Amino acid sequence: MDLYHQNYIKLLQLLPALQDMTGPAKLTAVGHTDVHVDVIERHKHRLVLRMSHYFQRLHGAAIPDPDMTIEVFPLAETVGALTYIDCFGSRKVFCAELMAFSPMAKAELNNFLDQWLTKMIAEGRSPSKAKLAQ
Repeated sequence: MDLYHQNYIKLLQLLPALQDMTGPAKLTAVGHTDVHVDVIERHKHRLVLRMSHYFQRLHGAAIPDPDMTIEVFPLAETVGALTYIDCFGSRKVFCAELMAFSPMAKAELNNFLDQWLTKMIAEGRSPSKAKLAQ
């Protein structure tokens, strides 16, 4: 089983209604801040999600850190990272402005996604208020 399929299985553990999501959800766990999941795009064979863990600053509003955009292919049962942002900067797998693809960024971001999903499962996170298609 490759990393993209493993990440799909892990995401499905966290969001069992993944294929029916049409709106935002929160992954909650006692003693941890929520991870927000938003549907950015929904197509017949592709779903793009934004996953954001909001870091509470001492003064001011919470900021997303990390903040990832991922694409889900339900029929192929795969998940792949597209973008990553944290307090130190951002990374993209594909830069549309330069028409450039980075295999190194793709590998690093998907490995991070694997670790993040594993951590959320270990924390016992579960969905709260996921909006499902009627």
